[in-house]
Amino acid sequence: MKLRASSPVAAFWQAQARLEADEEAQRLLAELQQRQQALMLKQRNDGSITQEEIDALRRLQREAQSNPVIMAYVQAQQQAQAFLPAVSMEISQLLGFDFGGLAGAGGC
Repeated sequence: MKLRASSPVAAFWQAQARLEADEEAQRLLAELQQRQQALMLKQRNDGSITQEEIDALRRLQREAQSNPVIMAYVQAQQQAQAFLPAVSMEISQLLGFDFGGLAGAGGC
């Protein structure tokens, strides 16, 4: 199995490249992240977030969710993540033991 060439993984890499190249999508994501961080900090410091600030954040979230490049990336990411259990199962079958269990075990 060539994982990188598989349809879900290839689609993810393509969507990621389009997202990184799209200035509007990058602006939206940066502004959304900045606004979320500012509100979390404000809430942590004095706990007073206004309804206007919440409404502005929600408007920005809706704008990001309506951006086709961002949503194509989110969809491709979800499809790639949904594909990973099948990959883990195939590796387990090839190795003859639970690869996912071993990979998730960690530590000594």
